[in-house]
Amino acid sequence: MEVHIAQGHNPPHNIYGITVVIDVIRAFTTSHHAFRRGLRCIWPVANAEQAFALRDEHLPHALLAGEVEALPIKGFDFGNSPWEIDQADLHGRELILRTTNGVAATLKARDSREVLVAGLVNAEATANYLRKKNPPTVVLVASHPTGDEDVACAEYIRYLLGGEGVPYEQARDRTLNASAAQKFYNGSHPRLRPQDIEAAAASAGADALIMRVGFEPRPCITVVAED
Repeated sequence: MEVHIAQGHNPPHNIYGITVVIDVIRAFTTSHHAFRRGLRCIWPVANAEQAFALRDEHLPHALLAGEVEALPIKGFDFGNSPWEIDQADLHGRELILRTTNGVAATLKARDSREVLVAGLVNAEATANYLRKKNPPTVVLVASHPTGDEDVACAEYIRYLLGGEGVPYEQARDRTLNASAAQKFYNGSHPRLRPQDIEAAAASAGADALIMRVGFEPRPCITVVAED
């Protein structure tokens, strides 16, 4: 198994392998928390206009979550916030998600045999899944173009797969101290909460959920069923 790390919104071709799109702060931390709250599926979209159109035309009962420049979007039910998601009962519901980095990279990751999404919360479980599947190539995509937290998560997954990387403690500390995390601590906006960064830096261990992306007829994130 060859393991490569890429960064940004344009994952490289990986037609025979598995691509893992990583967004620690906060898209795929929020997603994992949503599935833990009983969510059925997530529909990732490129912008708010697509989110409203998808709901109005096809998914009238879906909830909307996301951000622009980290802040909640007017008319959405939730920000891109694991804390907010944890306050909701999402059993059997569907969520339309728009985020700047994780979703943007996911929508451009079609050219892979399989696509997963991850944060630190499910990094260990994702690594275990990759080891079990043993594809010829794994591409770990740190979706934030300049952020260190996604790179740290990618290096942690590579470490778990036996390659060069960092243990969880280092990845956690890099997340807590990432530049993207600072606005959650300084009180600049009431919906940018330190609890979101604490959630992003946490690990659910080997029992976390594996989140997979399907692309037909439209992109959809679901939880991989246990064997």
